[in-house]
Amino acid sequence: SRLPEVSRPGDMRAFTVIAAALLCSLAAGRPTVRNVKTGAEWRKLLKHHAEVTGLPVIVDFYSDGCGPCRMIAPHFKKLAEEYKDRAVFAKVDVNYNHEVSREQMIRSMPTFQMYLFGKKRDQFSGADLNRIQAKVQELVRESKTKNVEVTLDAFKTYYQEVAPEKVDDDKLQQLLDRNGKGGGPGHYALVQALQKKYGKGPKTQPRTIAEHPHHDKPGASAKGTSGGPGPKESNCKDVAATEPNLHLATIAQLEKELQLRREAEEEREFEAAEDGDDDDDETHAFDLYNASTAPPVEQVAIVGAGPAGLAAAIYAARAGLHPVVIAPPMGGQLQGKGVTVENYPGVNDTTGPDIVYDMQRQASEFGTIFEQDLVMSVDVTSRPFVLKTNQSTIKAHSLIIATGADSRWLGVQGEWEFRGGGVSACATCDGHLFSGRHVVVVGGGDTAMEDALVLARTSSAVTLVHRRDVFRASRVLADRVLSHDKIKVMWNTEVVAFEGTKVRVLPSGITVELDADGSPVEEDLSKLRVKELRARMDAANVDYEGIKDKDDLVRTLRAAIAAELEQIAGAAGGDGDGAEDTVPEQRSVLTRVRVRTGAEETVLEAAGAFVAIGHDPNTGFVRGQLDMHPDGYLVTQPGTTRTSVDGVFAAGDVADRVYRQAVTSAGSGAAAALDTERWLSEHGFCTGCPDGAAGIGDPETVKVDVPVSGV
Repeated sequence: SRLPEVSRPGDMRAFTVIAAALLCSLAAGRPTVRNVKTGAEWRKLLKHHAEVTGLPVIVDFYSDGCGPCRMIAPHFKKLAEEYKDRAVFAKVDVNYNHEVSREQMIRSMPTFQMYLFGKKRDQFSGADLNRIQAKVQELVRESKTKNVEVTLDAFKTYYQEVAPEKVDDDKLQQLLDRNGKGGGPGHYALVQALQKKYGKGPKTQPRTIAEHPHHDKPGASAKGTSGGPGPKESNCKDVAATEPNLHLATIAQLEKELQLRREAEEEREFEAAEDGDDDDDETHAFDLYNASTAPPVEQVAIVGAGPAGLAAAIYAARAGLHPVVIAPPMGGQLQGKGVTVENYPGVNDTTGPDIVYDMQRQASEFGTIFEQDLVMSVDVTSRPFVLKTNQSTIKAHSLIIATGADSRWLGVQGEWEFRGGGVSACATCDGHLFSGRHVVVVGGGDTAMEDALVLARTSSAVTLVHRRDVFRASRVLADRVLSHDKIKVMWNTEVVAFEGTKVRVLPSGITVELDADGSPVEEDLSKLRVKELRARMDAANVDYEGIKDKDDLVRTLRAAIAAELEQIAGAAGGDGDGAEDTVPEQRSVLTRVRVRTGAEETVLEAAGAFVAIGHDPNTGFVRGQLDMHPDGYLVTQPGTTRTSVDGVFAAGDVADRVYRQAVTSAGSGAAAALDTERWLSEHGFCTGCPDGAAGIGDPETVKVDVPVSGV
């Protein structure tokens, strides 16, 4: 609605105060993690923080259906809070923002990108929290070092000392502006160059950042401009005094400014509401392991946080055993199921991540402690047992192993090379990245059927490759696949190789295909439409203002690519100073899958391939200490969860070679907790004591005979 007409001076002053108060209220707050919804917003974000703030930009490409994405989200948000005002954190939903995810060639999730001064400095896939933390810390440190400003006064003082004949205000200002208006890495490089030349450099100061660029418009406050003091938070009580020039604005100007502020506020509210929908705020309610307050020896340690480990934790916690669950904050088969789980009793219209979260919350409410880290080693050859993670050492009287199983791979040519570049084992995580394109699924069990059905929702076509002439999957899933018009089945067929191309990603984001020798292949840009040419130049921040002719657009884009390649070649052959900013990223991109049916080979053109051929148990960390079957599954005593070492129990897929279902895993987890409770009682441990020690529970180390045999 329009604002009321103002005709009298008194009305104008009242309107000014009201408008200023509204502007003040709308200026407050910004989301911790910015949700980038459009390509234009993406380009504006990178450009602003490259040219204005100089802050690192950390981006999470995610999907709500991706289990690891959901698990890493609260930790990403916590990191954003920790580095507030030192780095900018953003997220891109690949299911919503197709433009940016395709421009950036995102092939698996979560994928993280790191930018500094407009240059992409790192990209990797997977929920690797340690790598994210290390890279953020590195970029923040570099930003602080290089995000400096040389003022004109400091520059004049410097030249009066080292080269007084060159002191000229206009020329010195031009030199500063050529190296970056307002400061930044250009000023840092200038100081380094002058230091080499004259033996010392000019004085610098931290770069001044104007947080509200619109204040620099005519008639607005001059605070926050280069060389002056930074902007201070305005006092809304003194709004009329702090905005003295609003009365000079026309009604139309005020209405326009208010509309801009309203739109910005609506965007902030939308993002805040989205943040509220994330199930990450509750994560901090879980009690985390603290070595300084933990007992010397835990009564029971549970390794793994899937249905088996969490069911064991619920039962053990209710029995007063105060279990410690040790597992990284992301992962697990059920955690990765973004599709609705239909075969878990009592659960309807719920996804795998939601079930896992509810189990975690339930276990926590009864007293379970979580150590969110990866177990690096376990020693069950002495008592108490010793478990080591990346950051802690935990001793326990009893141990439940519930580490589940990892996806099995084919082991064919190109599989490892194209993982993350089109080859994946998680359709619910990465399927939307191949929307509208042909994909291949390999396998014949329930997982392969589920993957094919999930992919058929978004892909143009799905080819299911199976090495036998009949599926091993449940009949209901197999029937759905066979009756689906977008899914084609290739029976008695095996994958021979995954093939594709290599591309180089230039710092601007432009991709260049490479030949077998690694040399850039010149793309025929004339085949692209004008709209496609402009989209590429927008993504790479290539200026084409005023250019309308297609041939001129092609020449402009080709020149930008050539300039970047020349810059990279020059940096590689230079003295190394600043070369790290221009190191290009190289990726392998899947384009085809070679398969064999009998003696005949066929090439399937495909953008993505999903391997769903089963799982291998995660038992390598106890190999040589516990009895195992030849395929790695733990051996348990008939009718129990006891392993070959007294006090060590196995639950879930690590010991289940037959069923391997979430519900059977949860049942075996409950059984393992009951077996553990009985074992502790039989051996004289005090289940009600805080330290859990009594009888043979003396914390002193006692050697254990560990019989190990192959079964």
